[in-house]
This record gives sequence, structure tokens and C-alpha cells, in this order.
Amino acid sequence: MQSTPRNPSNRPRIRDARDPDRCAQADARPDRTGQVDSGPVTHRLSFGTVRNDAELEAQAHNEALAFNTPYDSCVSWLRTTRDHVRVVRAGRDVVGGLVQYDMGLFLGGRSVRNFGIAGVAITPTARGRGAARSLMAATLSELHDAGVAVSTLYPTTFTLYGRAGYAVAGHRYQYRLPLAGLGRIRASGELRRQAPETDAGGLARLYRRLAASRPGWLDRNEHIWQRVHNHPAGRDVHGYVLPADDGAVDGYVVYTLGAVGRYPYDLKVRDVQVAHPDAARRILALFSDCRTLARHAIWYGPLDDPLLLAVPEVGTEISIAETWMLRIVSVGAAFTERGYPAAASARLDLDLTDDILPGNAGRWLIEIDGGEATVNRVDQDPGPDTLRMDIRALGSLYTGHLSARRLAGMKAVRGSAAALEQADRVFAAEPPSMPDYF
Repeated sequence: MQSTPRNPSNRPRIRDARDPDRCAQADARPDRTGQVDSGPVTHRLSFGTVRNDAELEAQAHNEALAFNTPYDSCVSWLRTTRDHVRVVRAGRDVVGGLVQYDMGLFLGGRSVRNFGIAGVAITPTARGRGAARSLMAATLSELHDAGVAVSTLYPTTFTLYGRAGYAVAGHRYQYRLPLAGLGRIRASGELRRQAPETDAGGLARLYRRLAASRPGWLDRNEHIWQRVHNHPAGRDVHGYVLPADDGAVDGYVVYTLGAVGRYPYDLKVRDVQVAHPDAARRILALFSDCRTLARHAIWYGPLDDPLLLAVPEVGTEISIAETWMLRIVSVGAAFTERGYPAAASARLDLDLTDDILPGNAGRWLIEIDGGEATVNRVDQDPGPDTLRMDIRALGSLYTGHLSARRLAGMKAVRGSAAALEQADRVFAAEPPSMPDYF
């Protein structure tokens, strides 16, 4: 596994020019003193990168306790992501940390710079004392100063991350297809085994072409691609490719089997993409050919998943496997980096509140034309067409997860009917989804 993720849009990577072990700022403090009680002694919190192996191993211990994961696996994971680990210290002791992933998020057909947050873990003796809240606030401040547009995560709790300004922005949809009743499916095209070294480029090109039209899909970095092709417990991963006539890739599937040595088992799909209906039918034919030993094929995709549309019989189960959250980190970057309907011409007047990143608060004028946006600060008082909202409501609106009208009905947005309608035209899209987990 590579330790440095790919930067999909060639934007400058984050560098903190300030003290890397800077202490918590006012907004990041768990109390007025900027201290945390980690036992009998009260210590000031500080944040930064991992200084040495002892700190990395201390955070691996925190991860193992938090997520019930073998310690050695946590050490291996943090070593491969070492440059992207941030820790919080109480005095000299590492009491928690997280991992950042620099990658893109597709919205409106364009890749928005997105930092995924994973593995937020606090030692048990420091939980409930503000360390996690302070860690998130310090991390967001660092990202905001670097001009990062948005941040996403899969929450273990809505409360903590809601307080940090994240909002529910989409779901991870799971499909579970019973194979026994599928019958024999005939399809054209010859699948061949995937050759990771030679097929990687073709798979990535097909994925990115399809993902660009799916709101919420990741513009994958190296870490996410490694997760596709490698099982964390070292299980065998199987892959098949459907070549196109021109040498490109029309479809592919990557999967693992169920428990070792047991059958019937499930086909647990790690990634599947198809360029057209015939390719979808060919992948389904592969699934049906496994039906004497496999019970289900399980995969993740959008609500209008092309495999689902090609299934010839009823019975496929659709569920929400996980919910993901998004945080607007830098308002200007968030609006200028995403895409918009080419025919849309709009003028959004926003009045925002943000209790963690005050640089986002205040009036913003967003002018959209030709699929792009220009963003400017506004000093005047709000007018009748100003949309007033917190940064959390903007997160749900930004991906199209919730409409402006729905948010207004929830008392999360205030504004005129005309302003609400205009916002809904700008952000209208299919329900955002995210097949990848990080």
C-alpha cells in the first residue's frame, strides 16, 4: 500500500506553515482554559503530526480499543498513512488521533477537493472530556487555512460530528441479490481474469468516467484503489474484466468470497462498474454461473444502479448500509470547484453561521452561469432574497441530499419562496451516494 495518496486534481497539497504542534485555538477548546482532564492531572491539549514510533504505537492502541481491531493491524495501517495521521496530546501523552485522506468528491460533474476523515479514536480515559471535539476543530482549522473545499466521513455518532459542522449528505446503498432464483443468464462478451499491473489504468479510466456523473462518488486516490484490490485481512481477491473492442474496458468486477472453507457463501463485491447494459448483463451472467455454491451477490451503488436495472427477476434487497456526512470547510472553494447545470443561471445570496470556522460566517454572493460559479463577500445587510442558514444546513443542500424547501420546512433555512426555488434549481441532482467506504 502506498503511503501517499494520489492528488487527483493536482491541487497543492496541505502544508501547515504554523507550529505543527500548535495548541488548541479558542473554538477548539473543550473549556475556557483549553485543558482536558485525562486523569488526576489536567493538561493543555496540543495537536500535530506523529513525532516518533512511540506516538504512532500509542495511537494504534487507541484505534484497537475504539474499533475492536487487532493492534498489529492498526500499527500497519497507521504506518502506511503516517504522513496523514494527526494526534491530540494531553501534556506529552497521545490521547487520540485520526487519519486524513486527500481525495476528490464528484459534484456536478467536477471533482471537488475533499479530505476524508477516518479512524477518529480517543483513549478510554480521555473520552467525554472534549478531546475528540477539540481534535476535530483543530483539524478543520488546518484544512480551512489550506483552502480545502469540503470534508467527508462515515460517522459512528451524529452528535460529535454534527457539533463539528458536519451534516448528513448522502447514503451508501447496498444491493443483495439472491442467486438461486436468478436462473441461467446468457450474455455476450468474454470476461478474463484481471491482471492488476496491466489493467489498473483501464479500470481507473472507466471508473472515473462513470463516477463523474454520480454526485457523492469519490475521485479515488491510491488508498481507495488499494482497498478495492486488497482485503484488510489478507483474503483472496478475485477480479474479472470485460475488454472493449478498442482495447478499453467495458466493465469489471472485483470480489471476495464468504468465510474461508464454507459454502454456500456470498459474493462480496468490492467494486463493479459497467459502461452499458450489455456489460451489466455479462457481469450478472457471471453471478448466475456461481449460483450452485453462492447464495447472494452483494454490492454497493447508486439508487438507479445499472446492475439492478438488468436483473431479470424480483427479489433484490436494497438497504442503506451506511450514512455519510459532509462539512463545508471553505465556502469559496466549495462553490467554485463543483459543477452546476450548464443551462442554470442563478444568483444565490447567503448569510451563513459557523461556530467552528468563523471565516465561513457572514454574507456570500454566489453567481452561477455556464456551469461555473463566482464567489464574493458581501458587506450589506441581508435582504428579502437572502437565504439564512447554518453551515450544517448548507452541507445537506450542497450535495442535493436535502432540498432548500425541505430544509426550510425543518426550520434549518430561512428565505423567500423565490430564493428557495432558485437554490433548488442549482443543486437539483439524483440522490447522492458513495459506494466506497473509508
